[in-house]
Amino acid sequence: MNKLFKILLIIVALSSCNPMDDINSEMVKQTPAPQATLNYTLTNADYSEISSQALADATNKSDSALAKSINSTKSLPEGYAASYIPPILKAMYPALGKGSNAHVTYNFNNGPLPYIEELTSAGQYTLADADYESMGGAVSIFKYFSPSNPPADFIPAFLKTKYAGTADSTLKLINYKYATTDPSGGEVTVFDEEFSDSTFLNKFHAVNITGDQKWTAASYGQSQYAKMSGYSGGNQENEDWLVSPAIDLNGFTNPSLQIDQAINYIHGQWDQVTILVSTDYTGDVTTATWNPVTITTLPTGSDWTFVTSEKVDLSAYAGKTIYIAFKYVSTTSNSATWEIDWLKVYGTIGGSSSSATPDVIKEGAFYRLLSGTWGLEPGVYVLNSQDYDGMGAPGKYNNFSSSEPPDNYLPQFLTQKYPYAQDGDQLVVVYKYYSGGTHTRADQYTFTNSKWTKYNSVEMKTNQFINTGTKWVFDPTVKFTMTKADYQIIVDAVKANPATKDLVNSYGTQDYYYGAGSYYSDFDARISLRPSGTYAQADYDGLTDAEASVLITKRIHEGIIVLLKTKFPNAVAQVSGIDVMYVVTYTVYENDGSTVVVTSTFQCTKSGPNPEFKFIS
Repeated sequence: MNKLFKILLIIVALSSCNPMDDINSEMVKQTPAPQATLNYTLTNADYSEISSQALADATNKSDSALAKSINSTKSLPEGYAASYIPPILKAMYPALGKGSNAHVTYNFNNGPLPYIEELTSAGQYTLADADYESMGGAVSIFKYFSPSNPPADFIPAFLKTKYAGTADSTLKLINYKYATTDPSGGEVTVFDEEFSDSTFLNKFHAVNITGDQKWTAASYGQSQYAKMSGYSGGNQENEDWLVSPAIDLNGFTNPSLQIDQAINYIHGQWDQVTILVSTDYTGDVTTATWNPVTITTLPTGSDWTFVTSEKVDLSAYAGKTIYIAFKYVSTTSNSATWEIDWLKVYGTIGGSSSSATPDVIKEGAFYRLLSGTWGLEPGVYVLNSQDYDGMGAPGKYNNFSSSEPPDNYLPQFLTQKYPYAQDGDQLVVVYKYYSGGTHTRADQYTFTNSKWTKYNSVEMKTNQFINTGTKWVFDPTVKFTMTKADYQIIVDAVKANPATKDLVNSYGTQDYYYGAGSYYSDFDARISLRPSGTYAQADYDGLTDAEASVLITKRIHEGIIVLLKTKFPNAVAQVSGIDVMYVVTYTVYENDGSTVVVTSTFQCTKSGPNPEFKFIS
């Protein structure tokens, strides 16, 4: 072999098996990835990226809607932080390794309040004229409510009838008309029947006792009327009644009756036509009590001329519900013809307005059925047409819209409407909003620092994420160091318990059951204070020091659980399937006079309200 060729082979072999390459490669393998603790706040670009990824992962319309909302609201719904923040951290910090942790701040979306959703999805009903008429009194006349006839006095009874059999706790939005002042007082027509067509027979009750002839609707020329005659090829024996619907005189004074009628062929037998009044009629004319009405202005009884009677006094029936009956009787010897053109009942109502037509606005209110009774839903205000008008532009269509957003008007409106509001006062405002159609919306406002503030479902949160070596994962652990206020919460709990209140010092700052003290911000673990003296406890009788120390430590843990229940009333047991731990750091004053800082871990085992916790380590 050529010497030069041998040298080249040796050079190639050496270059292909450089032992330093292997050494360097091994060193790289053994060098751990760097650790770091970092803080990061999601940007608008991050929300857009998460929204796109969540939309790609969506499997139904609900998921898609939530995914889209992330980009529009720049916030994350429950569970999305744990799923979508880790990929962002991995992309941003690819070199960081196991043990690294990141505190990520983002906008968390709590979603709408369940109560708000209940209000906006509740069924609605708008009162019709017939509904007002059924309520009686001035409401039936004017077909609106007013200060002297408030809706809450009438609507509950109306709803009980209209929604009979409805499930308890049902919520309804009732829309109605309301006059800001009472209508003018005076005499009004309570009941008016013109007998202008046959429809009156649907409202009146025609009762045939004897004979083939019956009450009918008749007309002659331009006149229309109710008619009864017992003559058919000759005089016939008949007894027939025509009974009015219920006439409610509640709320009226000085009621009276007036009738326009014609009677022919009476031949002096006026007992054949009688007008009667009853307050106990229930559908059977034979069992009701009927009282005759005396009319002095009568037809001649021998022609077809209609004669209007005087107003007959019905004051004996003021405030009652009455029925008016027309009783007709004929015999084989005489059969009169009775024609009734109209019947009216009048009554007098009080009023304070100088105007017969006060300003009538459109209002609404929520009513809930509880234990069989309908009542106003407290803490809810429904904007009325006058409110919109007072705000200016929203009054044009009585609603808000994207061009006239409610946030621009409602805080100022509430300030003016409730000038004496106190800190902490809450109110839900229900309003109309136009967006491709008019919809019912609601917002909850709280009076804080002298102004009304709308509930915001979006709040800023900071969560911890840890690097496991292969990926980032969400860590829902809550960590805090106890403060004076925290120790005092435990002391107050001991003081509030009749069985342990004597174990609190005279200053109210130290207890010797759990050992919490706010003055020194620590737990007093001294054994000497428990078996005897001012704060003696039978639980320590006969215990060795070691056993007493175990009990004291157990009580400290129990005291911290008392604190956690108070401090975190809405604690949750899991977040995105991960158990939630509370790492609490506190100070203990030992038997030898030294202090030691202790960190203990507790787990939330039941979500709030009324959460539960247990000591872990």
